[in-house]
Amino acid sequence: MTTLPSSLKPGRDVSIEGVDAEGRVVLVGTGDDPQMIWTPTKAERAALRAARTVRVDVKLEALEGELVGPALFADWGDGFSEDSYARLKAGPDGWFASLPARSRQLLRLRLDPSEGVCRFTVLDIAVKPAGHLGKDPRGWKGVAIQAIKPALGPLRQPVGAAWRTGRAVVEQVRARRAKSADAGPVRAAYAHAIQVSKNLRSPHFAAPIATPFTLPADAPKVVAFYLPQFHPFPENDAWWGKGFTEWTNVSKAQPQFLGHYQPRLPGDLGFYDLRQREVIGQQVELAKGAGVHAFCFHYYWFAGKRLLEKPIELYLADPTLDLPFALCWANENWTRRWDGDETDVLMAQKHSPEDDEAVFEDMARYIRDPRYLRVGGKPILVLYRPEILPEAKATTERWRAKARAMGLGELHLLCTTAFGFQDYAGHGFDGIIDFPPHAIVEGEITKAVTPLHENFTGKVYDYPAVVRHKLSELSRVDAAYVPGVMPGWDNQARKPWAGHAFHNADPESYLTWLSGALTHAVARHPKGEAMVFVNAWNEWGEGAYLEPDRWFGHGYLHATRAALSAYQPRLTDAHPLVAQAQAAFVKRADAVTLLHLFYPELIDWFAERLAATADVLDLMITVPETWSEADLARARATFPMAHLAIAENRGRDIRPFVETLRRARTLGYSVFCKLHSKRSPHRAKGDEWRAELVDGLLGGEAAALALRAFAQDAKLGLLAAAGSRLRIGDPDVMNNNRQDADRLARRMGLKLAPETPFSAGSMFWGRTEAFAPLSDLTDAEIDFGPELGRVDGTTAHAIERLTAAIVARAGYRASFEL
Repeated sequence: MTTLPSSLKPGRDVSIEGVDAEGRVVLVGTGDDPQMIWTPTKAERAALRAARTVRVDVKLEALEGELVGPALFADWGDGFSEDSYARLKAGPDGWFASLPARSRQLLRLRLDPSEGVCRFTVLDIAVKPAGHLGKDPRGWKGVAIQAIKPALGPLRQPVGAAWRTGRAVVEQVRARRAKSADAGPVRAAYAHAIQVSKNLRSPHFAAPIATPFTLPADAPKVVAFYLPQFHPFPENDAWWGKGFTEWTNVSKAQPQFLGHYQPRLPGDLGFYDLRQREVIGQQVELAKGAGVHAFCFHYYWFAGKRLLEKPIELYLADPTLDLPFALCWANENWTRRWDGDETDVLMAQKHSPEDDEAVFEDMARYIRDPRYLRVGGKPILVLYRPEILPEAKATTERWRAKARAMGLGELHLLCTTAFGFQDYAGHGFDGIIDFPPHAIVEGEITKAVTPLHENFTGKVYDYPAVVRHKLSELSRVDAAYVPGVMPGWDNQARKPWAGHAFHNADPESYLTWLSGALTHAVARHPKGEAMVFVNAWNEWGEGAYLEPDRWFGHGYLHATRAALSAYQPRLTDAHPLVAQAQAAFVKRADAVTLLHLFYPELIDWFAERLAATADVLDLMITVPETWSEADLARARATFPMAHLAIAENRGRDIRPFVETLRRARTLGYSVFCKLHSKRSPHRAKGDEWRAELVDGLLGGEAAALALRAFAQDAKLGLLAAAGSRLRIGDPDVMNNNRQDADRLARRMGLKLAPETPFSAGSMFWGRTEAFAPLSDLTDAEIDFGPELGRVDGTTAHAIERLTAAIVARAGYRASFEL
């Protein structure tokens, strides 16, 4: 034989070296993960359709050395995911594996011949059905048909027996593909639908914020525009139908192009009703946890007629809602915009000198409230669109005179850049708030996306490109300019098939924008007067919201907090209490507990559990730099013999662990027990999990057994509780962690296999020298990145999964028998 099987092609890290003396094609795996791809022929595809199980036989031979862990991955329409993995088994006639079907069609197979560099040959590969799904393809109807239908338009065949078997649909798809010679959008839509059905969370999905957040008075302030639309009221009932709210549009939005994030559905707060005080109270607590300083309510006044007033009136009447607030008069006409007709006016403005007086008298009720937002002692009042007032400067002069006459003092009047407005000074305003996405024309990528509907007429912009442009603009604006940012924007819900979407928005890109805007504001304004406005807290119909949703979770709230954390007071190792603890620390044992104590409320909890091991284990504690003086003093008093250090809040417990491990090695400790104050706020029983992990390592005789195991086995590098053992090949374990795990594995020279175990929860016993491949890396090489509360997919999660591979690289073994 002088050729490979026709359906098998070299893939990543595989090249053809030539043909040997026996006529075999010599293949060389040149990297850590050599791969070959098998694609079925037309006949093979027909034979495999609707197979319940697929049997794969491979004649695979090593030409040098041995093949380590040969495996297969199947693509059932969603790529080569970890849960399609099957280890090849050695049989009398070669290697074989059975693959359970995950949809009605096997698209490709990936053969991974060995876990590392190798020379080998493949003489034959045979793939055949080992059972069929029968006549009830519910998985096909529920996923594939729904994915294909939007891309192809209405199906011509009637729904009936043909639909139930799926055959008529398949033939239509084939016919249309043959005519258009373009299967890409269909296949991509199908794959995307599978991914969404498998994983309802973004890799950026973040847990709730579990600790309070305070900033000094002179820190910059983030103010979020707030839409009071989410409750029914008579006018909406009349205009749009009984019970209409903004949620009506939000819940029925559809994706318009491949990868389009729609519909956008709320997370923790659900489809709330803003007539409920409990809802607004939850919003206030979320905002405070993220560092949002104030809400700026959109205020709707139409010549004496108020709309959407109930949430604002509720807020004004309840002083326990203790977040500052301001008003932005949305002084436009109310039109039938949600039907696409902005010329049909439902509620008109009637601007006049008398209306100027009347509207200010109503707004003055709010300005008198002690919670009302002020800058430099002046209450802030925002006007959305000055240019549509008959005489804007006369209006502002009336308002200033009214404020002085009513004892409110001087006003700080701001307007916005909505619809490209710029001349704030000429219209009598003290400054102008940038109001994205208005006037943004950069970063359009409409022609680069693949539409799912022929009648899509909207525009698509690249959010990261917009961020770069907006930050570059800040160097060219004057001191009266108040930066504005948006966490995203997509008004498909309000303008079906014609909305504008800012694609690729995520918490990291938003963090970049907000951090840059805060830096600019601080540089241009007196201390305590710097502000950045966010559009918006809850503009769900426009895809611009900080509130948690089902895809990103609390990611944007974490990003807001991360940007503001740069202005928090920070503890350092130079603090007298920390310096005293380090100077007084004495090494008394050969083993040490390395504890990252993030939550100060768990000081006593850990003190109780560590007391029993004080005679055999020294203690080194790291605490976050954002702790208060009181919490630090309490930790010092509770653990007087401990080494104390301050840790930057990046990398969860892993970065502090690496730093403390380096200190432990320097001090000569041979064994450690790694603990941290795990709470997992996204889990219903996070505290119970922490207790289970800690008690499994220290409770009862556990500590004595662990120390004895390390003393008796010089090659034991990691010891963890049996209940914490997972494998990196287990379902979902590597979904969001493959990239970082591969990056770090290359740096440390690790070998990874699906069977590689790790300790879930990252609490375990270890030998310091066994973790040298990790502790020898610099922080720059590890690259923990910003802390955004993600429940998975961070560098810290990747390192957790690599622990057993790390000790193996150092020549030690891992055990899960404690």
